[in-house]
Amino acid sequence: MNDAMNIIFMGDSLIEYFDWQQRFPEHQVLNLGLSGETVQGLSGRVRRIIGTASAPDVLFIMSGINNLAMDDFKILEEYERFLKSLRTAFPSTIIVVQSILPVTMWTDNKKIEEINRELKGITKKLKLSFLDVYSHFVDAAGSPKTEYLLEDGVHLSDKGYEVWSKKVEDFLGHLLRKNSSSRSSSSKE
Repeated sequence: MNDAMNIIFMGDSLIEYFDWQQRFPEHQVLNLGLSGETVQGLSGRVRRIIGTASAPDVLFIMSGINNLAMDDFKILEEYERFLKSLRTAFPSTIIVVQSILPVTMWTDNKKIEEINRELKGITKKLKLSFLDVYSHFVDAAGSPKTEYLLEDGVHLSDKGYEVWSKKVEDFLGHLLRKNSSSRSSSSKE
Protein backbone atom coordinates (compact mmCIF):
# COMPACT_ATOMS: atom_id res chain seq x y z
CA MET A 1 0.00 0.00 0.00
CA ASN A 2 1.46 3.36 -0.97
CA ASP A 3 0.41 6.74 0.40
CA ALA A 4 -2.47 7.08 -2.07
CA MET A 5 -5.11 4.47 -1.29
CA ASN A 6 -8.24 3.12 -2.95
CA ILE A 7 -11.00 3.54 -0.39
CA ILE A 8 -14.65 2.47 -0.47
CA PHE A 9 -17.31 3.80 1.89
CA MET A 10 -20.43 1.60 2.14
CA GLY A 11 -23.65 2.12 4.03
CA ASP A 12 -26.70 4.31 4.27
CA SER A 13 -27.48 8.02 3.79
CA LEU A 14 -24.92 9.05 6.41
CA ILE A 15 -22.27 7.74 4.01
CA GLU A 16 -24.05 8.85 0.83
CA TYR A 17 -24.64 12.49 1.88
CA PHE A 18 -20.96 13.34 2.39
CA ASP A 19 -18.36 14.04 -0.28
CA TRP A 20 -15.66 11.65 0.92
CA GLN A 21 -13.58 12.20 -2.24
CA GLN A 22 -13.43 15.93 -1.61
CA ARG A 23 -12.50 15.31 2.03
CA PHE A 24 -9.70 12.88 1.05
CA PRO A 25 -8.47 14.18 -2.33
CA GLU A 26 -5.12 12.39 -1.99
CA HIS A 27 -6.93 9.04 -2.21
CA GLN A 28 -9.21 7.42 -4.78
CA VAL A 29 -12.60 7.23 -3.04
CA LEU A 30 -15.75 5.39 -4.07
CA ASN A 31 -18.94 6.30 -2.19
CA LEU A 32 -21.40 3.39 -2.13
CA GLY A 33 -23.78 4.91 0.38
CA LEU A 34 -27.48 4.51 -0.33
CA SER A 35 -30.22 6.42 1.44
CA GLY A 36 -32.53 4.14 3.42
CA GLU A 37 -30.08 1.22 3.29
CA THR A 38 -30.51 -1.50 5.91
CA VAL A 39 -28.00 -4.18 6.85
CA GLN A 40 -30.05 -6.66 4.80
CA GLY A 41 -30.09 -4.29 1.83
CA LEU A 42 -26.35 -3.80 2.01
CA SER A 43 -25.88 -7.54 2.27
CA GLY A 44 -28.12 -7.97 -0.78
CA ARG A 45 -25.99 -5.53 -2.79
CA VAL A 46 -22.70 -7.14 -1.83
CA ARG A 47 -22.43 -9.47 -4.86
CA ARG A 48 -22.94 -6.60 -7.27
CA ILE A 49 -20.44 -4.46 -5.35
CA ILE A 50 -17.88 -7.26 -5.33
CA GLY A 51 -18.44 -7.83 -9.04
CA THR A 52 -17.93 -4.20 -10.03
CA ALA A 53 -15.45 -2.77 -7.51
CA SER A 54 -11.80 -3.66 -7.59
CA ALA A 55 -10.33 -4.67 -4.25
CA PRO A 56 -9.86 -1.49 -2.23
CA ASP A 57 -7.02 -0.91 0.20
CA VAL A 58 -9.54 0.13 2.85
CA LEU A 59 -13.30 -0.40 3.04
CA PHE A 60 -15.32 1.60 5.61
CA ILE A 61 -18.82 0.40 6.53
CA MET A 62 -21.55 2.07 8.55
CA SER A 63 -24.98 0.48 8.56
CA GLY A 64 -27.80 -0.36 10.94
CA ILE A 65 -29.58 2.85 11.89
CA ASN A 66 -32.37 2.27 9.34
CA ASN A 67 -32.96 -1.18 10.85
CA LEU A 68 -33.24 0.37 14.30
CA ALA A 69 -35.69 2.97 12.95
CA MET A 70 -37.96 0.02 12.06
CA ASP A 71 -37.46 -1.62 15.49
CA ASP A 72 -35.36 -4.33 13.85
CA PHE A 73 -32.66 -5.04 16.44
CA LYS A 74 -31.73 -8.48 15.13
CA ILE A 75 -29.10 -7.31 12.67
CA LEU A 76 -25.95 -8.90 14.04
CA GLU A 77 -26.25 -12.28 12.34
CA GLU A 78 -26.83 -10.70 8.92
CA TYR A 79 -24.08 -8.14 9.57
CA GLU A 80 -21.62 -10.94 10.36
CA ARG A 81 -22.60 -12.90 7.23
CA PHE A 82 -22.13 -9.76 5.16
CA LEU A 83 -18.68 -9.10 6.68
CA LYS A 84 -17.59 -12.68 6.04
CA SER A 85 -18.55 -12.36 2.36
CA LEU A 86 -16.54 -9.13 2.10
CA ARG A 87 -13.53 -10.77 3.76
CA THR A 88 -13.71 -13.67 1.32
CA ALA A 89 -14.04 -11.36 -1.69
CA PHE A 90 -11.37 -8.90 -0.56
CA PRO A 91 -8.85 -10.92 1.52
CA SER A 92 -6.16 -8.23 1.56
CA THR A 93 -8.48 -5.25 2.16
CA ILE A 94 -8.54 -3.55 5.54
CA ILE A 95 -12.25 -3.73 6.42
CA VAL A 96 -13.37 -1.16 8.97
CA VAL A 97 -16.77 -1.40 10.65
CA GLN A 98 -17.75 1.96 12.06
CA SER A 99 -20.01 2.24 15.07
CA ILE A 100 -23.64 3.20 14.59
CA LEU A 101 -24.10 6.84 15.60
CA PRO A 102 -26.47 8.09 18.33
CA VAL A 103 -29.80 9.67 17.43
CA THR A 104 -32.34 11.89 19.18
CA MET A 105 -35.32 9.95 17.84
CA TRP A 106 -36.43 6.44 16.79
CA THR A 107 -34.62 4.41 19.41
CA ASP A 108 -32.91 4.37 22.77
CA ASN A 109 -29.19 5.04 22.39
CA LYS A 110 -28.49 2.35 25.01
CA LYS A 111 -29.61 -0.17 22.37
CA ILE A 112 -27.22 1.41 19.87
CA GLU A 113 -24.39 1.15 22.42
CA GLU A 114 -25.21 -2.53 22.96
CA ILE A 115 -25.22 -3.26 19.23
CA ASN A 116 -21.94 -1.37 18.84
CA ARG A 117 -20.36 -3.55 21.55
CA GLU A 118 -21.57 -6.64 19.69
CA LEU A 119 -20.27 -5.29 16.36
CA LYS A 120 -16.89 -4.67 17.96
CA GLY A 121 -16.86 -8.27 19.15
CA ILE A 122 -17.73 -9.54 15.66
CA THR A 123 -14.92 -7.50 14.11
CA LYS A 124 -12.47 -8.88 16.66
CA LYS A 125 -13.60 -12.44 15.93
CA LEU A 126 -13.28 -11.91 12.17
CA LYS A 127 -9.97 -10.02 12.53
CA LEU A 128 -11.41 -6.82 11.05
CA SER A 129 -11.07 -3.27 12.33
CA PHE A 130 -13.62 -1.37 14.40
CA LEU A 131 -13.75 2.42 14.44
CA ASP A 132 -15.63 3.91 17.36
CA VAL A 133 -17.23 7.14 16.19
CA TYR A 134 -20.21 6.91 18.57
CA SER A 135 -18.26 8.02 21.66
CA HIS A 136 -17.30 11.27 19.91
CA PHE A 137 -20.96 12.06 19.26
CA VAL A 138 -22.15 11.91 22.88
CA ASP A 139 -21.44 14.15 25.85
CA ALA A 140 -20.23 13.07 29.32
CA ALA A 141 -23.81 12.13 30.29
CA GLY A 142 -24.14 9.91 27.19
CA SER A 143 -26.58 12.22 25.38
CA PRO A 144 -26.13 12.93 21.67
CA LYS A 145 -24.32 16.17 20.90
CA THR A 146 -27.14 17.89 19.04
CA GLU A 147 -24.78 20.30 17.27
CA TYR A 148 -23.49 17.28 15.34
CA LEU A 149 -26.99 16.39 14.11
CA LEU A 150 -29.50 18.06 11.83
CA GLU A 151 -32.97 18.90 13.13
CA ASP A 152 -34.21 15.43 12.19
CA GLY A 153 -31.98 14.03 14.96
CA VAL A 154 -30.41 11.42 12.67
CA HIS A 155 -28.55 13.01 9.77
CA LEU A 156 -25.34 14.90 10.38
CA SER A 157 -24.51 18.58 10.39
CA ASP A 158 -21.31 19.87 8.82
CA LYS A 159 -19.81 19.82 12.30
CA GLY A 160 -20.81 16.17 12.72
CA TYR A 161 -19.20 15.22 9.42
CA GLU A 162 -16.09 17.16 10.45
CA VAL A 163 -15.79 15.08 13.64
CA TRP A 164 -16.48 11.78 11.86
CA SER A 165 -14.14 12.43 8.93
CA LYS A 166 -11.40 13.44 11.39
CA LYS A 167 -11.69 9.99 13.02
CA VAL A 168 -11.41 8.41 9.55
CA GLU A 169 -8.41 10.65 8.80
CA ASP A 170 -6.74 9.58 12.06
CA PHE A 171 -7.35 5.91 11.20
CA LEU A 172 -5.89 6.33 7.70
CA GLY A 173 -2.91 8.25 9.10
CA HIS A 174 -2.22 5.41 11.52
CA LEU A 175 -2.32 2.92 8.63
CA LEU A 176 0.06 5.01 6.55
CA ARG A 177 2.51 5.47 9.44
CA LYS A 178 2.38 1.73 10.18
CA ASN A 179 2.93 0.93 6.49
CA SER A 180 5.75 3.47 6.22
CA SER A 181 7.56 2.07 9.26
CA SER A 182 7.24 -1.50 7.96
CA ARG A 183 8.60 -0.39 4.54
CA SER A 184 11.57 1.36 6.14
CA SER A 185 12.36 -1.57 8.42
CA SER A 186 12.22 -4.03 5.50
CA SER A 187 14.46 -1.78 3.37
CA LYS A 188 17.10 -1.83 6.12
CA GLU A 189 17.37 -5.62 5.94
